[in-house]
Amino acid sequence: MKTLAKTYIEANLRYIENLYNRAKTPQKSLFFAKLAILELCGWIEMSMDAIILRCAKQHVKVPTNKKYLENVIIRTHGFEYDRHFREMLIRVVGLKSVERIERSLNPIQFQKLNVALTALKAHRDPQAHTYIKGTTAILDAPSVTKSRFNDVYNGLTDFDRTMRRLGF
Repeated sequence: MKTLAKTYIEANLRYIENLYNRAKTPQKSLFFAKLAILELCGWIEMSMDAIILRCAKQHVKVPTNKKYLENVIIRTHGFEYDRHFREMLIRVVGLKSVERIERSLNPIQFQKLNVALTALKAHRDPQAHTYIKGTTAILDAPSVTKSRFNDVYNGLTDFDRTMRRLGF
């Protein structure tokens, strides 16, 4: 069973890229570049949550503990590996198990995941807390955001597969 939905985000990013490529003004290009980054980052957060929820539903039996993990997910706003995803993983499977999972991951995909998440965070944070004033901002084109999606998707899919293989 697949945890990570890919079809909609790929379609959304393709659509945004098409709008970006057809934009007639620099301001419209910026809007679409910003939208692509924000759209992908929202998908990342939801996908990380889905991995944690799947694991919790399968292994956590006590209702109060399930509620605790749901609250952890609700209170986690962000998609950095160490600060957000790893912390949620530790809450659901423990530090020893997270170390075991990390040792079992494909190291290249894990590194690409971390690089993509770091780059996306650097571009997303300033955009999430501002609005576009004129056209002086410089943002990655949606094609760059789409390429980061592939690294994130592959990395999170490897996480999910590895967790399942190890019984988490």
